Amino acid sequence: MGIKITRVAGTKLKAEIDGFELISGQVDEKTPPEGPSPSRLMVASLALCAGQYAAWYLKRHNIQDAELTVDVDTQEARDPSRVALFNIRINLKVNLTEEERAGLLSSVSRCYVGNTLKGNPEINYDLNVTNP
Repeated sequence: MGIKITRVAGTKLKAEIDGFELISGQVDEKTPPEGPSPSRLMVASLALCAGQYAAWYLKRHNIQDAELTVDVDTQEARDPSRVALFNIRINLKVNLTEEERAGLLSSVSRCYVGNTLKGNPEINYDLNVTNP
C-alpha cells in the first residue's frame, strides 16, 4: 500500500492515495485549514471502516433500506500525546433481531483499521536527505 505525501506550502500537505488526492493542514496560522488534520483523518478512517463492515453485514444478510451512520467520540491522553479511547456508535434505523445485532457488532469488531490500532503495530521512521 503506497501513499505519497507532498508538502504544498507551510503545513498544508497533499496525500495521493489510489488516484485520489486529499489535503490536510494550512498554509500559515492566518489562513483557515484546507482539510482535516492527520489525527481527525485517523479517527475518520476508523469510523469509515466500522461503517463499511456494518454495511457489508447488512448487505450479506439482505437487510435492506437500513439508514446507517457512525459517530465517534475520543478521549485524549498525554505523555505521549495520543487518542486513549475511541467510542464508536453505529446508528441504524432498522428492525434487527438480537442475533442480527450481535452479528453486526461482531462484524464491525473485525474492522481492519480497528484491528491495526488494537494490535500495537510497529512503526519505523527513516530519513532520506539529499542536496538540492
